[in-house]
Formats: sequence, structure tokens, C-alpha cells
Amino acid sequence: MTRKRLNNWGKFKSMLLPRSGLVRWALIVMGFVVAFFILASSVIVYADSRHRGEMFPNTTVLGVDITGMTREEAAEAITEQAVKPLMMPFILTFRGVQWSLNPAELGLQVDVEALVEQAYDEGWGNSVFERAFRRAFDLPRNIEIGLECFMNNEAVMQRLDAIAAEINQEVRNASLSFDFQTGELDFHPSQDGLWMDVEATLQALQASLCSDDRSLEPVVAVTPPSLSSDDVKTVLVVDIMGNTLKWYNQDTLVNTYYVATGEPKYPTPLGKFYITRKDENPVWINPNVEWSKDMPPRIEPGPGNPLGVRALVTSAAGGTVLIHGTANLTPGLYSHGCIRMANWAVLELFDNVNVGTPVFIWTSRPVPPPPPEEGEPVGPEDPGLGNGGSEPAPVDNGT
Repeated sequence: MTRKRLNNWGKFKSMLLPRSGLVRWALIVMGFVVAFFILASSVIVYADSRHRGEMFPNTTVLGVDITGMTREEAAEAITEQAVKPLMMPFILTFRGVQWSLNPAELGLQVDVEALVEQAYDEGWGNSVFERAFRRAFDLPRNIEIGLECFMNNEAVMQRLDAIAAEINQEVRNASLSFDFQTGELDFHPSQDGLWMDVEATLQALQASLCSDDRSLEPVVAVTPPSLSSDDVKTVLVVDIMGNTLKWYNQDTLVNTYYVATGEPKYPTPLGKFYITRKDENPVWINPNVEWSKDMPPRIEPGPGNPLGVRALVTSAAGGTVLIHGTANLTPGLYSHGCIRMANWAVLELFDNVNVGTPVFIWTSRPVPPPPPEEGEPVGPEDPGLGNGGSEPAPVDNGT
């Protein structure tokens, strides 16, 4: 049997129209499948192309959601919502003083267009089928573009150095100055030593560049004084010829009391001294000097005690000059070197005086010399303070 030889056209028709029905149906189904995929792909490509130019779902730049926006819209939204706050001035605050730092003047720049382009490329950089799959099943990529902020460190350092020059100061102890010619007392308050760490402040500033918080405190090392203003409260000023003891709180006058001080033979020393001891209801022990030879060897606390109800020992003349009470005060030059106050006055003063309280003794007029028959002036005599032990005078600490 002779087989018919087919030409090329015949071969093509036999492939399209096979004699076997099964093969024919298989080809038909395959054709429909191919056609479906071609059609579906065309629809996917068309649908994807309609979103071309838009930001992919769940795209965030600098915390701003720009899903579905064009590049221009995204740039505008980012500028308004994220960049403008970043360009607000930094406010450095220290102890109530504020300094403003303008980020633009310090070289801070944000390239919004580049950020938008980066976000767009990440969204559209995958295949069209992956994009279609994510859109169809609501599986966005969660694209988040942050910002690394940079400033011109040289400009920032210059600004911080200028601020540091305003903040930095040497530590200073509280002190008192007294003019022994005029009796004027001046209090000089203490101040902390301050040193601004410019490098650490720069690091803190850089860490805050991309945050919404525009307030910052510079990094400052604080050295407290060894003697603060609070350590200097009560100050006593005695005017020999003025017959007064003035009680100051720092350099503010609180009260003035009349006093009696050393007679010309036993003058109260002039100068700067301290309270070294406090005695309540002191016991008097006869010092066996000329003025006490007819007195008993000991007088207990009470109305007849020569030292009154309270005694404050000063560092003047080796501790022999007391500020003490007396039942019958006569202002003037009547003591043997001590400073006498009325009992009510010394009671009022006593609780406000501490060991270490400064005492300035001066005279507003020259103290007259003793009568010729008494000879030259001598130092204060032992006042006879009997109970308690004297505390050493403190070292001069500037007050």
C-alpha cells in the first residue's frame, strides 16, 4: 500500500486538524489556556500600568505615608509633614538661659526628591507579576525610607564654642569683704564652676537631628563651691566707738544692738574673727585679776553671773574676748575687752549664731588712750568662762 506524500501545507493542516479526537481536544484546551494566560497577562500589565507613577502601597518616607501619591505629591507631603519640623530651630536651655540654633544655618539639608525616588524604585523594582500578586491579595511590601541627618560640623562647633564661652565659669566660694575705714560690709555670693563639654553636646545634637524634639540641654560639668552662699548667713559687725553690734544675714541688716566694749586700758581688738564656741548659762570662774579679787571663786548660772545668760567665744586675743550677756548694760567703753550685750539681746542673737560665724570688729572713731596714770593699753583680760571646752578657731575660708 502506497502512502500519500504530503506537501508542507498538508503537513501544517494535519497538525492543526489531527485525525485523533483526543489530540485534537488537547490542542484546543492548550490553545484556550495559552489564550487565557495571554489575556490575563495583558490585563495585569494594563492594570499595573495604570498605577505607574504612583507610590506603592504601604510606602513611608520619614514617617509620612505616601501610598498612591505621585512623586510630586509625595515630595510635597514629606516636605510639609517631616522636613519643615526638622528645620525648626534647636533650643538649647541651661539654667533658664536659651540659645537658638538654626539647622539651615548649620548646614542641615534634606534631599526630598532623592528620598521619593528611592522609595519609588523600591516599590516598582520587583516584577510586574509580584506587584500584581501583592495588590490582588493586599500584601504590601512595607517600604520605609528613613533619613540620616548630617550637618556642617565645623559650623556647629563654632556655634557651640560661642555658647560654651557664655556658660563656662570658674568655681567661686562665697565671701565677705569689710571696709574697716567705713564699716561697709559686702557679700559676694558663691558660684558653681561650669564647663560645657562641646564634643558631648555635639553628639547629643546629632542624635536629635531627625527627631521632633527641638529642645536640648547642653552637657555641662558642674563643680560646686566648697563654701556656698547658704553656708554664709549670720555675720556680726561690732563698732567700738559706735557702741553697736549689728547682726547681718549675709549683707542684709537684721538688727542692731547696743553694746559695751573694752575700756581704753583693755581695748577690744580690731579685726576679723570667728565664733569658736557657744555656752548656754555659763559658769564664771574667778580669773584672779585685779578687778575680780573681791569676788567669789565661782558663780553659778543665775542673775548675778558676770557673763549673763549666754556667752559666745570669739577667736580674738586667743579666745579671751567674749560676746556675753549682762543684767545691767551700760553702752560704752566699760569692759575688760569683752563685748557685753543685754541679756534679752544675747538670747535673741544666740540661736542664730553658729561656730564659724564671722565677726568684724572695727571703730568708727579712734579709741581714746587710757589716762596717763593707767599706763599703756594692755590686751583683754581673762573673762573667767568656766564650763565647756573651747573649740579651735576655723581656718579663714574667705568669709
